[in-house]
Amino acid sequence: MATTIGADVGGTLLRAARFDDDMTMLERVERESLAEEGSDAVIDRLIELLQQVLPEDPDELAGVGVAVPGPLDSVNGIVLKTPNLPWRDVPLAQILGDALGYTVRLGNDADTAGLAEHRLGAGKGTRHMIYMTISTGIGGGIIDSGRLIIGGGLGGEVGHITVDPNGPQCGCGQFGHLESLASGTAIANIARQRLAAGAKSSLLDSVHGDLKKISAKTVGEAALAGDAFSIELVQEAGRYIGIGIASLMHLFNPERFVLGGGVTRIGDLLFDAIRQSAKDHVMHPRYAENTPIVPAELGKDVGLMGAAILVEAHEHG
Repeated sequence: MATTIGADVGGTLLRAARFDDDMTMLERVERESLAEEGSDAVIDRLIELLQQVLPEDPDELAGVGVAVPGPLDSVNGIVLKTPNLPWRDVPLAQILGDALGYTVRLGNDADTAGLAEHRLGAGKGTRHMIYMTISTGIGGGIIDSGRLIIGGGLGGEVGHITVDPNGPQCGCGQFGHLESLASGTAIANIARQRLAAGAKSSLLDSVHGDLKKISAKTVGEAALAGDAFSIELVQEAGRYIGIGIASLMHLFNPERFVLGGGVTRIGDLLFDAIRQSAKDHVMHPRYAENTPIVPAELGKDVGLMGAAILVEAHEHG
């Protein structure tokens, strides 16, 4: 029986799991990243974690896939820069491969989540699908004819579509990117700015007047409780996401958009705004009519699943 290992690298947790041919999880481990200890310490910790899920029979393992926050050069296995992790221009695939004695494939975490949703989740049965994760940031995975589209290795960064050139500065340094206007971080930042400028909202009561405690989660909760200010913030984020999706519809004409990430837990209030905005911004109604925008189905282990599937994706070109 061939098995595959998937690892999911985050700023808080490192996770690894071994899967069989049917993507049944056989073993799973995790530990804290402890990024403050430095680049080498995190890599050593990741190697130790991966070693814990290696099969007893070395010939049983088909390979190792690792999901990492981007941007990264996935073709050459190099992490260019990671948020919340001390990695810059690190040839991670080679380092891990040398330590483990197996081929290691590196993928952007949103790309790998897209692979998993396409194979096992809300995108199952489609050939052309786009996955978007709306969380602290916004990322994506573009699947065309069943294959992940990454161009020269850096493609698929849907969160960095420019939707308002006069918009706020993005974490990447550019201005008006989708991530700077509709991510969880952006929603919280915009809420703080408007409340500091005098806007009225029950949101202030929920955080006892402490603007630092405002998050996308608290905004979402207030919106679902009927707070007009928070409802407008959520719908505004949805409008920007819909603008981005309309552009992606024009470029790729996928069969389905699958949206995951913590912000999407707000539910219909957000999704209705996204769907209406996409409809409003396409050049022909058929784009939106024929392309459902649906919630992701896989849970917190989507990154592990996608990283494991990445190995097979490479094996089949």
